[in-house]
Amino acid sequence: MFQLLSIGNKHLGLIPHFSLPRGVTCPGMSEWCRQNCYCRRGRQVAFQRVKDHYWRNYEVSQSDDFVELMCEDLKKVPKFVRLHTSGDFYSAEYIRSWYEIAKKNRRITFLAYTKSWRVPELANELRELAKLKNFVVYASTDETTGPPPEDMLEAGVKKTYKKPAKACVKRKAICSSCLYCFKGKGNVAFVF
Repeated sequence: MFQLLSIGNKHLGLIPHFSLPRGVTCPGMSEWCRQNCYCRRGRQVAFQRVKDHYWRNYEVSQSDDFVELMCEDLKKVPKFVRLHTSGDFYSAEYIRSWYEIAKKNRRITFLAYTKSWRVPELANELRELAKLKNFVVYASTDETTGPPPEDMLEAGVKKTYKKPAKACVKRKAICSSCLYCFKGKGNVAFVF
């Protein structure tokens, strides 16, 4: 069905996602991430085809055709896309590509949780991306990141630095049923 996107997972439901290989695309990786990366287990580890797909996405994301190819895939998406169930925003140019993609696809709401806010040369690009009405960016935090910028929504592991925050019980919640984060309603803490 898709060339670059993948169909949901047990948390997303049927919401498609665009993912990249872990680690190499995570410039804001925290110490907590190094020890607990979600992608060290599950489908990315179990299935070589998933790894291969994420690496292909990474290669395509660096090509001159990326915006055009992604826009073609997005023609098949009804309303929502989640970025980076694996990987993260790895460069300013890559963030600008997503800015262009989102502007060309205003009917779709994009959602990303990112630790790249911790990289000074990427933080302002992420702020620009978050200004788009159809792109929700959460600063991803954990016990080792320190607090996020005041002007960004926060998604924390187990707790948030900012209050108030909605608790999302990841083992019970399905994003396609809730949509709290896609609507950018407020800070969220993921409880496992």
